[in-house]
Amino acid sequence: MGNKIIYIKLKEGCKPIEYFRNSFDERKNYYYNLSSYAEDELEISKACIDSSYFLIALIHDNDKIIYSYLGTGTISHNDKGFSIKFSIKSKLNYGTAIKNICKLSELSLSDDFAKDEYVLKEESELIAKQIDFIINRPFEEKTKEQRYEKINSEDGLDDLAQRNEYCERAYNLRAPKQHRGEFQRDYERIVHSKAFRRMVDKAQVFSASKGDYYRTRMTHTQAVSQIARGIAEGLGLNMYLTEAIALGHDIGHTPFGHQGERTLDSILQGKFNIIKNVESFTEDLSFGGFKHNYQSIRVATLLEEEYTEICGMDLSYQTLEGMLKHTKLKRDNYSLDQFISSDDASDKLYFKQDFCSTLEGQVVAIADEIAQRGHDLDDAFSSGAMEFDDFKNYLTVKKMKELLGIVETVNKDLTSMCEKNRRFVDKKELRNSRTVSAIVSYFINDVINNSKSKMSEYDLSKFKGNYNRVKEELICFSEKASTLNKYLETIISSKVINSPEVSLFDNNAETIISGLFKAYYNNPRLLHKGTQRKLYINLRNISENVVDFEYGNHEVIKEEFDMITNENLKELSTEDAAEYKEKRRVLVRTICDFISGMTDTYAINEYNRIIK
Repeated sequence: MGNKIIYIKLKEGCKPIEYFRNSFDERKNYYYNLSSYAEDELEISKACIDSSYFLIALIHDNDKIIYSYLGTGTISHNDKGFSIKFSIKSKLNYGTAIKNICKLSELSLSDDFAKDEYVLKEESELIAKQIDFIINRPFEEKTKEQRYEKINSEDGLDDLAQRNEYCERAYNLRAPKQHRGEFQRDYERIVHSKAFRRMVDKAQVFSASKGDYYRTRMTHTQAVSQIARGIAEGLGLNMYLTEAIALGHDIGHTPFGHQGERTLDSILQGKFNIIKNVESFTEDLSFGGFKHNYQSIRVATLLEEEYTEICGMDLSYQTLEGMLKHTKLKRDNYSLDQFISSDDASDKLYFKQDFCSTLEGQVVAIADEIAQRGHDLDDAFSSGAMEFDDFKNYLTVKKMKELLGIVETVNKDLTSMCEKNRRFVDKKELRNSRTVSAIVSYFINDVINNSKSKMSEYDLSKFKGNYNRVKEELICFSEKASTLNKYLETIISSKVINSPEVSLFDNNAETIISGLFKAYYNNPRLLHKGTQRKLYINLRNISENVVDFEYGNHEVIKEEFDMITNENLKELSTEDAAEYKEKRRVLVRTICDFISGMTDTYAINEYNRIIK
């Protein structure tokens, strides 16, 4: 299709409109006969036969456009003369899409059509591309059935472990390879993703400044991966699947730690006065809410662009489920369909089951918990929020006796080496790091020993009968270790999470995230050019009445953004209210995607550029 466009002006009620209507309703070709005047206007000769055009039929009443038909056409010829053989693909009321096309062509129904004539020709690559974008449905890759074979390297795994032949994907884009397992593929796809690389500059928690002990999402992810590998190896589970889940579990996290996600979720719930008519969305769980584990699967299935055929990385459902369930689901607060587009996602992700249906996913969830305890304690020591002796004093309660013994053993070993003239650069720092290491090791060993017992008692027929998935939480702490873990979380929270420095960090994070969201919502033209393109594509997925935000008419773009962001939905017609409610939802989710994908540095720079 070239860049030529034919405009046809039709008065409401005239006979030819019936042919355009029929073509649209029946999805068939019809003909529009051309007068000699039209042939001259279109500069048509027999050499033009079979030439292709975009076609816009403008239905008007007293030169005011009411609605339009859009499609394609070719020039035909018979003994009666020339005609346009056309196929109508879209019908649009006079809204921003048609207004934009008319503005770009500077079209006037009263001035640009010759007297008693109803056909006009234009040639514009800019307009042609926007018509093409409207009339053609977005490409959708079809899912392919694929059976995966056994691989020899998995022969020694536990009976309850996931295996290559169990792998399930939404699309199965690439054919299997003999010496490359499917969960290895997941691992590699995550490692090479942009979202994974961005974690190197996303804060974990705690520090208001980037000092020597600054902890990022990447360092946290590496710690989770190391702990998960240790547990998986001890239990004979699939290492590649475990690592894939561990490396991908936080790729949906916001900048500035958990305060970033809390702020975005609060905005969607209407706790900030930013989104117009936010109360209209409460029945839909406040735009679906925002939580980083849900966002991780959105990144993996919708936001990353790694393949020409699809959005996302086409990860296995086993990996996606593990990423989603590494923390609590809180199903009543979040809408799964806002984060993954698959119709059977709920079933494939075992969404009604609180814990992961693979043991590898359960391993990552508990590894994340262990890593967090280690991080919190290390940060407390490093910052001076808690001294070693303070920590020991917390452990003097009766139930903490075993943990106290571990800590005292570390201290005794250090003292013994000092007596042997072992000289340390920083004895205090070494003691703290050895204490953290010993506690993490205690939890790892406890999980392995406790889980082995549970796994041995699990009925293998239940596993096979449930599509090689488990229905019980088998990877967990012993009762004693669970008590120790909860107590550690409590005492560290009182010292660290509630500290003035963390409060300052959280306050700054909330200010930046809410400030950026408000700026982007009030003026979406501030969004990155690529994000505006993504918004254009996302809006086309729900409506044909769209405007190209980069190449459209600037007045129409402003009008469209004002409608999306500021129009009172309650004052619109039922049809328009439904359209712009969905467009507002798309804009809000796109802004969330943009902000949550930022690194800390990028977010700070954007805040300084736009707001300061």
